[in-house]
Parts: sequence; structure tokens; C-alpha cells
Amino acid sequence: MNIRRASQSDLTTIFELEKKCFNDPYPMELLIMLQSLYPELFLVAECNNVIVGYVASVIRTDGFGHIVSLCVDPEYRRRGIGKQLMTKVEELMKKLFNVCLYRLEVRVSNFIAIMLYESIGYRIQARIPRYYSNGEDAYLMIKDVC
Repeated sequence: MNIRRASQSDLTTIFELEKKCFNDPYPMELLIMLQSLYPELFLVAECNNVIVGYVASVIRTDGFGHIVSLCVDPEYRRRGIGKQLMTKVEELMKKLFNVCLYRLEVRVSNFIAIMLYESIGYRIQARIPRYYSNGEDAYLMIKDVC
């Protein structure tokens, strides 16, 4: 597996992956914006030259590194790809922006993702009511390595 910076030409494939992974995928315009804002924090995972996952992150004005989206093709899950993407993007946020506080939001029903995040040091800090378009709550999860 190879993890690399996403290019603009990858965005169509990433958008298709979004639609496979999420009931309410991010629109292409948002993916374009995320890739242009922090291209060094928008990564793809490839297996045999096929994009099978991605992570997009930004640096917030409050100093947090914010994991905006993590997506792994359902056919490639449970292989450590999500964990590798998270580890790599956190390393880049630390190295390039001196970030040591990370945050993300996750559906309260997404037990597998919650277990992944907890396994790499994230802890639930709050429950955000009606965060998602279908009215589902989210957990705010924080990782502090300062």
C-alpha cells in the first residue's frame, strides 16, 4: 500500500469513494476546497495503483488539527488502511504545523470508526445533537499529544 498526497486529478475517484462510504457524501465542491486549502493534509491510500481510501484535514484557527473526513472503500476495510492514513496525516500536521491537538466528529452509531479512533488515542469529549443531515448525533473526539 502507498500513501501519498492527493492530486486534483484524484478528486473524481475520491468523490466516487465518498458515495460508496457515506449516505450523505461531501459534494465535489467541498472536496476541491479541502484539497486546495491544505493539499499536504489531503492524502490517498492506494493498493495496486487503485485509490482505496483517503483522509482530509485542516488546521483550525484554534490550533487543532481537524480530521474532516476519513474514508476507506468497504471492500478494503479491516486491513489497517484507516489507521495508516490517520497516523500519516497526524505526523504531517505535527511536522508541518506543530499541531499536537487533534479533533474529529463521528456518528454515534459508527461503532467501528469509534473503536479505531479510540485505539489511536482519541477520546469522546462531547455529544453534538443533530449534527448530521438525518438528525443523528455526533461525538466530538479529541486527541492530545502535547
